[in-house]
Amino acid sequence: MSHLSVIREVKLTLGGERQEFPCRLLDRSENHAVVFYPIKARRRVGSLVLPKGTESYGYFWRDRPYNVYHWVTPAGRTLGFYVNLADDVVLRPGEVRWRDLALDLLFSPDGSRVQILDEDELAGLPAPLRRKIEAVRAHVLTHRDELLAEVRGATEHLRTRVNARPRGKESAGGPRTP
Repeated sequence: MSHLSVIREVKLTLGGERQEFPCRLLDRSENHAVVFYPIKARRRVGSLVLPKGTESYGYFWRDRPYNVYHWVTPAGRTLGFYVNLADDVVLRPGEVRWRDLALDLLFSPDGSRVQILDEDELAGLPAPLRRKIEAVRAHVLTHRDELLAEVRGATEHLRTRVNARPRGKESAGGPRTP
C-alpha cells in the first residue's frame, strides 16, 4: 500500500476538539475524496465490533451534508456503513477537513437496520443547528438505498488499489504497511 499517497483526515467537533487521522488517498476530484485506513486494533462502534484488520473506506463530499465510512473485512465482506452528519468539508492537498455534527447513523451490511448514535448530544445545541441535523438525518434515511449502493460499488472498485502490490517494492518480510 506504500504506493498510495498519504493524506490527513481532520475532524472538528462541535465542542471545538480537533482529531487527526493519517490515511491513504484512493480517489479525489474537486468535489470529493476517498481515503483508506486499516483498523489496527479491535474496536466497537454502537453494537458493531470491528476486528483488527478491518478496511475502512472514508467518503467525503464538499456538496453533501454527510460523510460515509464503509467497513469491510480483508476478504471484502461488508461489516457496516457509518454515516457522520457533517458540514464544512474542505479538500486541500494532503488534507480532508470536516466538522462533525454529532449525530451518526450505523447501517447493517444490507442497509436494512440502522442505529442512531449520539442522539443525546443534540439536546444542548442551538435550535437552528438541531433542525439542520434532523433534516440531514431524514435525507440520509430517505436516500439510504441509493447512498449505500453508490458507496458499495465505489469500494468494490477501489479495493483493487488497496490490494495491488507494486512490483519490486516488497521486502523479504512481506508487503509494507503504513
